[in-house]
Amino acid sequence: MKVIDFIFAARPMLLLPVWSIYLLAFKLRYPYQAWEDSNTLALVSLTLISAGAYYINQIFDYDSDLINQKIGFLQKDIISRSQMMAAYLSVSVVSVIAAFCSDFMTVLIIILIGLLGLAYSASPLRLKDRPIGGLLANVIAYGILVPLTAVTDIGGDIHLIYIIFYFCLLVAAGYLLTIIPDREGDQQTGKMTLAAGLSDRQIIMSGLALVITSLLMAFLIFNAFLVAVSTVSICLFVIALLTPDEKAILFTCKLPILLVSLLAGYYFPAYLVFMLVLLVMTRLYYKKRFGIIYPRIN
Repeated sequence: MKVIDFIFAARPMLLLPVWSIYLLAFKLRYPYQAWEDSNTLALVSLTLISAGAYYINQIFDYDSDLINQKIGFLQKDIISRSQMMAAYLSVSVVSVIAAFCSDFMTVLIIILIGLLGLAYSASPLRLKDRPIGGLLANVIAYGILVPLTAVTDIGGDIHLIYIIFYFCLLVAAGYLLTIIPDREGDQQTGKMTLAAGLSDRQIIMSGLALVITSLLMAFLIFNAFLVAVSTVSICLFVIALLTPDEKAILFTCKLPILLVSLLAGYYFPAYLVFMLVLLVMTRLYYKKRFGIIYPRIN
């Protein structure tokens, strides 16, 4: 059971953006190229380094997670802090080793993601507690570094720039909404996130501007599916702006990621099956372990 606890403590549902963005970036960049072993190694490496970031985040976010009533493996003594730190170090080392088996560019990107994940949660930088630091860290990690891991040639191709910009905009918009429910806990623990200085309306309007811009990028990429994702996201942000309650905000935050994941599943049917199995297993685990229904769309 302890092994299973560590698997779910890595927050596999929160790894969906990593997997989905990687798969989509690969398909958008190389629509006719076959999947290779190096891609599998890169994806495994990304998975492990991202899991490490979630491990270390739970250690340093212990107090605010307790106030915000988040699912707490540490708070419920399911996993100790020393065990969580050991898991963080283990997956980080294995991630770098796996990257070395892929290519040198992947190694550099994985190391950058690892350092960014550490700077995001740990002192002295603690980027997640800063107004712009948390936003930039998420945009750089998910919007730039993850797509670049799927790319073997980073020459001056404007199409690649459009792809990266698209993910940057979508990630930034989603991040803005995730900080709203955490406002109370962040304020009580002295964190200076954007939510501490901006109203819900200001944050949602900023997110709306970002998803509107992502629609332009989708047109420049010439992908009708991305156009659909951005269009639906715009509608959701408008609804959240008109009805800024917690359920509307959470739904607006989660659905675009779900749509991106379903799009990745369209291109890679095996991934669609994997997501379905993961969803069922996660529901069963959290029901048995915590007595709650997770994940939920709102």
